[in-house]
Amino acid sequence: MNRSMRLILATAATAAVSAALPAHAAPEVSLNAARVGAVDVAADAKFYQSAFGLQEVRRFEFPGGIEILMNFGATADAAKANSGPQIVIMQRKADTSDDPIPHLIFTVTDIKATVAALKAAGGKMDSEPREFGKTGIMIGMGLDPAGNRIEMIQQAKK
Repeated sequence: MNRSMRLILATAATAAVSAALPAHAAPEVSLNAARVGAVDVAADAKFYQSAFGLQEVRRFEFPGGIEILMNFGATADAAKANSGPQIVIMQRKADTSDDPIPHLIFTVTDIKATVAALKAAGGKMDSEPREFGKTGIMIGMGLDPAGNRIEMIQQAKK
């Protein structure tokens, strides 16, 4: 995924979150991060770097595990300077998730290329990209190596 695709994805995700907030929401409220879990946090962080271009911006090591914060940026320094929402990968005891509802949602500009990058990085598809109704919007559902669900949305081509 090239730099411009990552910037578009980050901008679109931030705009989508902002647009989803109710009009009466307090102006000081914003999305800080989305959290997923993994037994091998470092390996899952490498997956998100390879598949989606995220960079590690901070790491916390606790007696009970590790937590890695990631963001979009061409380099680690650029990701650290990015004030957009982050993805946090936190240590968990098992790589299983029975609940299909909580998941990350990425806006992508080329869903076929993104799916190829996800698979090349060690992820797998739960549902290959398909059109959402007759909207022209393409949606695919993937899984990271730890079993976290990832929804990818490509807006209709204009």
